[in-house]
Amino acid sequence: MVSEATAESTEVMQPESQRETFLRLMEQYGPPLRRLSGAYLQKPADREDLVQEIALALWQAIPNFRSDASERTWLYRIAHNVAISSSAKLRRTSLREGQVPELFDPPSSRSDAETELLAHEKQQLLIECIRGLQQVDRQIILLHLESFSYSEIKEVTGLSETAIAARLTRIRGKLREEIRSKEVGSI
Repeated sequence: MVSEATAESTEVMQPESQRETFLRLMEQYGPPLRRLSGAYLQKPADREDLVQEIALALWQAIPNFRSDASERTWLYRIAHNVAISSSAKLRRTSLREGQVPELFDPPSSRSDAETELLAHEKQQLLIECIRGLQQVDRQIILLHLESFSYSEIKEVTGLSETAIAARLTRIRGKLREEIRSKEVGSI
């Protein structure tokens, strides 16, 4: 019996449907890929460039897809590899050229603007703390936040499920500590 993931995977291998497969994957995984790019890069333009680089890498990889892994873990392995190399390259470029400060958004006149702003600030704080993690830890927590199972995280990272569980416990503790220190420090 062929599993649903394997049946999906064989679709990817057909060269005549590369365009359709690519469009389906980008439709299905576009929002998670944007969240992933946000965890690696701060500036909106850089994040959008990263999503485009991931899309290009995905397009190029579709003809070579084998059903050794699920489509989802295969896609995330590509996305994380591109994100790691792209963010490292951008960091080196930024060090040479210097940073350009981001402009502030104009204030909102909506009645729930304060609540929305506080929620956004909490989200930004979490993202900032995730960006500060080591690459493997960042990859593990991002996959976990996207509801990957331990076995799926294992497929993407190559770590054992036991190591993943131990790291997730440690990562959660680190993030909790980091967030508390930044919240207390900002008062």
